[in-house]
Amino acid sequence: MTAIRKINEAEIILNRLGSNTAEFQSDLNLFANTIHDIFTHLLDEYNTKFDFKLKHISLGKFKKSAKKLGKIEAINFLIWYEKEYRRIKDDAMFDFLLKDSTKEATFKENSEEVKRTCSLLLDKVKQMTYYAYENF
Repeated sequence: MTAIRKINEAEIILNRLGSNTAEFQSDLNLFANTIHDIFTHLLDEYNTKFDFKLKHISLGKFKKSAKKLGKIEAINFLIWYEKEYRRIKDDAMFDFLLKDSTKEATFKENSEEVKRTCSLLLDKVKQMTYYAYENF
């Protein structure tokens, strides 16, 4: 359950976010990258579960394998995963954290507001992860 480990990492980063003003931006970037990692690790866990044996997992490769092998449970997971992933990623509240994982997350609000937004994002990602574990 590598996604759970990444969730734990994100919680640790979130707890220290704002405790050191000089490190706020680097912790925020680390938090954003860890959230992206959770999505990737969750997909990779289901790559293993459905025995796709894909290296360098991506949504496109996962989709291609699921369709090619005709694994209904994998296709159902994928439909759900894409919907939930898009719902979170397209939420305007999280734009500054999720828009482009190659750029630094930037913020214009105060650090407490940013921390609250990060907490909300982590809650949504946790809900998505736990739902996947319980239902797929």
